[in-house]
Amino acid sequence: MQSMTSLQRRPLAALRRAAALALPAGLAAALALGLGATGASAATKSVSLSGVTLTFGDQLKEYQTIFAATNALQGAPYKVDWTNFVGGPPVIAAETGGSVDLGDMAETPTIFAQSAGDPVKVVAATEGANTKISPYDIVVPASSPIKTAAQLRGQTVAVQEGTVEQYFLVQYLAKNHIPYTAVHLSNLPVTSASTAVTNGQVSAAVISQPLTALDQETGKVRILASGAGYLQVLGYLTASNAALADPQKAAALQDFIKRFYTASAILRKNPLLAAETYVKTYGVTLPVAKAAVASVQAVGTPITPAIISYQQTEANTFQKLGLIPSTLNVKSIFDLPYNKVVAKNSNLTS
Repeated sequence: MQSMTSLQRRPLAALRRAAALALPAGLAAALALGLGATGASAATKSVSLSGVTLTFGDQLKEYQTIFAATNALQGAPYKVDWTNFVGGPPVIAAETGGSVDLGDMAETPTIFAQSAGDPVKVVAATEGANTKISPYDIVVPASSPIKTAAQLRGQTVAVQEGTVEQYFLVQYLAKNHIPYTAVHLSNLPVTSASTAVTNGQVSAAVISQPLTALDQETGKVRILASGAGYLQVLGYLTASNAALADPQKAAALQDFIKRFYTASAILRKNPLLAAETYVKTYGVTLPVAKAAVASVQAVGTPITPAIISYQQTEANTFQKLGLIPSTLNVKSIFDLPYNKVVAKNSNLTS
């Protein structure tokens, strides 16, 4: 691993590229989880996992880093192959195509997945514990005259469509009485959106930690609005229907999720280890890593009626805006019986 001194000497562009690999619903949330899960699940005891391989759709080494830092996969009777993506939509596409069994994301991509009829289910969830903190931000160039939501009218905003960042923008505009159609959208992945706003190519961008902290370090952006008060912070693990239909993979997924909660608990008890792990993986400075880790305080939870209700409201919002073609009954995207077993095995209570 590179020393901290060498990381600090790296060119700013390289630092930003490295930091851009982290997304808020993944590593920052996972590092902040505090869950105590012990013992193997009943399913893994009764089903042989010999020869099983799980392919995990990671968001650019988020979960892989968590497990590597804590050795939480040590002794697992199955193999994990890691694939890396930027954002939830491509993870779902890979699950649909059969190349990924399980992946992580925020809630919004599952709404668009359900609307498209993609064969995936939400099997586990986390939720933000502190409503005053959010990893999502709308930022503008530091020299921008934009100070209020009203000044976004007619401006170009970079945001990745089909993501929670898009839902934040929808909520921000609505609560400030700005029609969604009053802004011009530039559909960019969060990493590209960060670059576009720091370079002054767009008037604003919806980004997330650690990009916000790193971009602020450059002095090129300022925060127009935080997601706190506009939306919840939810993290989902989604599985392909094919993986859930396979008894061996379904059992291995349960054990993997339990081990994830255990790994997260280890990092929650040691915030410095969490930040140092972030530095080693993404090449960011320690202050940036600490800010990113602190931006989300999340806890594991069963999939509750409140979560389903929140998702239904979000789906209805997208439908009313014409972003999905019809009204959804979002409850069907959740595998509630499976989640009940997952929650029990992980000692979670609603």
